[in-house]
Amino acid sequence: MIRFKHFLTWLTLAAALTGTCGQAAATPLYHVDIDTASLGSGPAFLELYFLGLDGAPAATAIVSSLTGALDGAADLTGTVTGAAPGPFVFGNAGGGGDLVQGIQLGGKFGFDVSFTMLPGDIGTTFGWALFDATHYLGADGDLGNLFLQPFAPAGQQIIVAAPSTRVSSLTKIPEPSTAALMLVAMLAMVAWRGREARRF
Repeated sequence: MIRFKHFLTWLTLAAALTGTCGQAAATPLYHVDIDTASLGSGPAFLELYFLGLDGAPAATAIVSSLTGALDGAADLTGTVTGAAPGPFVFGNAGGGGDLVQGIQLGGKFGFDVSFTMLPGDIGTTFGWALFDATHYLGADGDLGNLFLQPFAPAGQQIIVAAPSTRVSSLTKIPEPSTAALMLVAMLAMVAWRGREARRF
C-alpha cells in the first residue's frame, strides 16, 4: 500500500511538471542557420522582415544572436530597433519593419527569433532572404517564412514555411526558461527517487 501511495505521488508530480513545461513552451524560440559556402564569395545582403497586414493585432519579433561575417551596421527601416548581434525588436505597426545587413558570402550565418502577439483575426509574417546587387541567392525569393496566426489555438499560432535546403534550415528549440524548468524537474525527480529508494 505504501509503495502504491508513493507511486501515485510520483505520477501526480510528473503530470504537474509536464503540464508546467508545456505551458512554458507555448511561445517557441526558433534558430535559423544559413550556409553560404555554395554561393561563392563576395558581398551580399541578408534581409529580415516583419510584415503586418492592415488591421493585424500588435505583435513583435525579437531577433538575437545574429552571427557570421557581417559587413558594417544593419540598415533598419520601419518599426525595428537594435544593433548586431541583437536583440533587434521588430514591430508590425505601420506595415512592420525591415533589416538589411551587409555580409560576406562563403561562411555560415545564424540567428534566433521569438515572437509575442495579441489575439486577433489577421496575421503577420516574418521572413528572411539573401540577395546581391542583381538577384536573390539560394532561392527564388525568401529562404523561409514564419506566419503568425493569432486566431489559431494555442500551440498552433506559428506556421513554418521554411524547408530545410542546402542554404537555410530552421530548428525549433526550447525557450531558456523551459530548458531550465525541464532540468530542475529532472533533478527533482532524480532526488525524489533516490530518497524513496533509501527508504525501502
